[in-house]
Amino acid sequence: MGVVSDDGFASTVASAVVAKLPDHAMIDGKRREIRVSGASVPLPPTATGAAPLGQWLASVKADANYDIVLCVSEVPRRQGSRPVIAETRDGTTGALYVPSFGTLAVRRRAVAAALAVLHELIEADDSSRLPRRYFKSRWASSDSGEGDEVLLTSSIFGRIRLVSGMIRCNRPWRLVPTLSSALAAASAASAFGVFYASIWQMAASMSLGRLTMIGVTAVIAMTVWVIFPNGLWEKRTFRSSTIDRWMYNAATLGTVLTGALCMYALLFAVVLASAVVVISPEFLAAQIGRTASSGDYFSLAWLAASLGTVAGAVGSSVADREDILDATYGHRELIRRQSATTSSS
Repeated sequence: MGVVSDDGFASTVASAVVAKLPDHAMIDGKRREIRVSGASVPLPPTATGAAPLGQWLASVKADANYDIVLCVSEVPRRQGSRPVIAETRDGTTGALYVPSFGTLAVRRRAVAAALAVLHELIEADDSSRLPRRYFKSRWASSDSGEGDEVLLTSSIFGRIRLVSGMIRCNRPWRLVPTLSSALAAASAASAFGVFYASIWQMAASMSLGRLTMIGVTAVIAMTVWVIFPNGLWEKRTFRSSTIDRWMYNAATLGTVLTGALCMYALLFAVVLASAVVVISPEFLAAQIGRTASSGDYFSLAWLAASLGTVAGAVGSSVADREDILDATYGHRELIRRQSATTSSS
């Protein structure tokens, strides 16, 4: 059995699957040895971003010859409104769709799904097979009409988990170093909060609700400034399916928003530490007209980080678009977009 995957998060999941799959199974009452190996095979992209198992299998067979092939991919797959966790085809090929596992316990869920696929393909004895319905999922006939089967999850919670899994595959924390110019602009603007007493007085007079509103506005401004000028929001001309377009736009929004929050948290921590070191409690008390507390330092850093994030949003417009694409999309979708761009030019 060969477990193959693209680069990126899918390869990490594939490594966990290879390590956990059993070395034997019971078939027709006899113990059969299973040899599992992993390989990184560039699975060809498609114009729509769909999961073409037939093309993948041909690509794998060009490099190696396995009895059973399990493809692990970052492609989000759905059948109707239900996300697909796994798929089997022709009794020799299976696929795991990593985004359907969500964000938590991804490797554990992937191993369980891989076991289910393996047992379906080799038709293991009932005593060693997993139930055909587990994790609120069930096997059903594929819409391909070729006798294939797909493992479906629930439509409502499954779609939420699918989008969150797409965000996880995108690894949104990579956006922080990509937006180094935005972070530099935000840090410079936040420095005013450390050295100007008017910012201290303003922060000390603000309520928790007002500080929250300013912070939320700053993060939204950063998110919008990254998405729209860089063309990350998909339109009908790029992806015709309304459901897929909504799904990818939701994942893009979640990825950039999470990245902006990571940058905001980093900026807040730096400003708070700087304020504690630079501003003495006595001097802060003299400026705000009352005894200074730790809450005053917290409010000061909160306001300064918010103002700095707004300034950083402008700085994000000078970041390289290719770097932003690389940081906001998983490996599979990035390759697809680059292929589409090359074809159109």
